[in-house]
Amino acid sequence: MIHKHALSLLGFLAFLAWISVSAQPSNVVETSGTGVQPKAEKFSELGDPAPSLTVLEWIKGKPVKIRPGTNFYAIVFCTLSRANEMALTNLTALQRAYEDKGLVTVVISGEPSEQLRNFVQIRGGEIGFTVAADDLAQRTTTDYQNAFGQYRLPRAYVVGRDGNVLWLGHPLSDNLGEVVDQVASGRFNLEQTKKETRDRLQMEEYLALARQADTNAVKGGQIMLRVRANNAPALCDLAFQIGADPYIQNRDLALANTALDRAEQLGATNVSDIAVYRSILIFQAGQREAALAHARQALAGAKTDADKTEINACIRVMEAEMAKAKSSQTNNASGTNAPVAKPLTK
Repeated sequence: MIHKHALSLLGFLAFLAWISVSAQPSNVVETSGTGVQPKAEKFSELGDPAPSLTVLEWIKGKPVKIRPGTNFYAIVFCTLSRANEMALTNLTALQRAYEDKGLVTVVISGEPSEQLRNFVQIRGGEIGFTVAADDLAQRTTTDYQNAFGQYRLPRAYVVGRDGNVLWLGHPLSDNLGEVVDQVASGRFNLEQTKKETRDRLQMEEYLALARQADTNAVKGGQIMLRVRANNAPALCDLAFQIGADPYIQNRDLALANTALDRAEQLGATNVSDIAVYRSILIFQAGQREAALAHARQALAGAKTDADKTEINACIRVMEAEMAKAKSSQTNNASGTNAPVAKPLTK
């Protein structure tokens, strides 16, 4: 399928679990704060030299200096003490998997040095990467965020063996591991990554507006529709994000359906993708029985085992949500206070 990660069961479970919940988005590594507002008038581009690391104290591991050589770097800016188990585990696993290839993973936090030392002392066994406390002015975070026009945290930057920034994104949800593997194996393609990053950041900006119900989201969505007009996978991604993002309360379902219509016209994509994404949009429009029927129809027409597995996952979750809603209605009618399920997170 075009967008395999989009319909992973975990992600789709999270989407449906939050479907009626009013919630503000929380990052996987850091749950609050947006980072440093960029001030640069002209931003650096991928392929440009990486800013130096100017930190107050190296808390764990040896001091790191960015310079051309045999090493390449994954630099993560976040509030380390807010990192969840997934973050600590994944970053540690990443470092251990590619250490012999020259990877140096560095987490830089704006927390006070003493607080970081205490955290590392408690959780040190789970931390297999270098940890540093940014200086009091958060100079390193500011330098990177300003240089590349970023203002959300957490953010990760991959710096190549030539000392140039090759990639930026969320450390857990934007394929950091895949990029590291490409760099380590010599398969990294800078020009392709530039395009993918532009598309991803554009989507990120649109979702930020849509989550806030900003009126500019409508205009931004139309711009994205035009930009992606001849790119079927990108159109499918736009439709999926509108339908599945758990934090959008007022979804532009018309835009999402138009994107899928255009993808169908192009005829260059897997029909199972479009069918499943369409069922999600129908579900979000409140037509749950129709959505389930549409998903089952997609299953009947699926050609590969992979497609069938993903569609079956979608169907099971829809059925579970519908059963939960029915149970809740029954309990309310009988005056029974049903237990409130804790929302799932990625």
